[in-house]
Amino acid sequence: MERGRKAGIVGETLSTVEQLVAESGPVDVTWIYEQWRDQLASLMQLVADRFELEQDPSTNGLEVAGELGSGIHGQVQCFAGPDIDWMVYSWMADPKNGFANLHLTISPGAHVDLPTFGLAFANFGIRPWGFVDSVPRRDLTTNPDYHDRYYGSINQRWLEIRRDNPQLDWFTSPTSYIRAVTSPTAFCYSGPMEQQTVDIIQGYGREHLERWIGWWDTAEPTPVEERAALSAYTEDARRTIAILDPANSVAVRLFGQDICDSLVSALWGADRRLPRAGV
Repeated sequence: MERGRKAGIVGETLSTVEQLVAESGPVDVTWIYEQWRDQLASLMQLVADRFELEQDPSTNGLEVAGELGSGIHGQVQCFAGPDIDWMVYSWMADPKNGFANLHLTISPGAHVDLPTFGLAFANFGIRPWGFVDSVPRRDLTTNPDYHDRYYGSINQRWLEIRRDNPQLDWFTSPTSYIRAVTSPTAFCYSGPMEQQTVDIIQGYGREHLERWIGWWDTAEPTPVEERAALSAYTEDARRTIAILDPANSVAVRLFGQDICDSLVSALWGADRRLPRAGV
């Protein structure tokens, strides 16, 4: 693990997920994992209160477990609706040995010109970890108005978090592809295994989800002639990110390659049965 820190500035982590877990050794993070689960359920309810959603039949009963008594388990539930193309509500965990990875991602329908919401709560050994972002569905280089609306508008908040929390470490993925798909205002931190770290991560997750839902109400409609292309891009991005997620290697170790492949396919909707939104 490599970190550099100056007064008032966050440090940096350059290790992989597997390295972070291995460096920590066995540690029971159940007390944090239980909070992650409760908060994820609360955020899920916030979305369900705002949007019409139906669970896609392809993910009914998609639960997996390790050896009896190990505490290793995972679940994927995916939803869609008239406004939401695909929403992932999932987790996999081995909390007695320092690993948990929980996700809430929301891909809007192609009829609304809004970024994808992405959130992960995790434990990689002794470091609680969080990721919260608006994943662009437009090229930020050539769409400055889109950038200003969804990224420039929260740039000051992004700076505040970095300045006000020197106990946190910015997570820089060693994988160049993962660095390429995070936005300029992504929240991607780990911190000491203490309640304050959990509160910061959960608090920002709720803050940004509420912001994203608010953006929905003022978002520009996508021109009709652009919707098919935006729908295809949204699914292509979702599939590629799911397949190339470095944490998949942990899923292989916990559940085996075949089950990992099934979980990854469910995450992006390979066998979805509900119609695409906004096309």
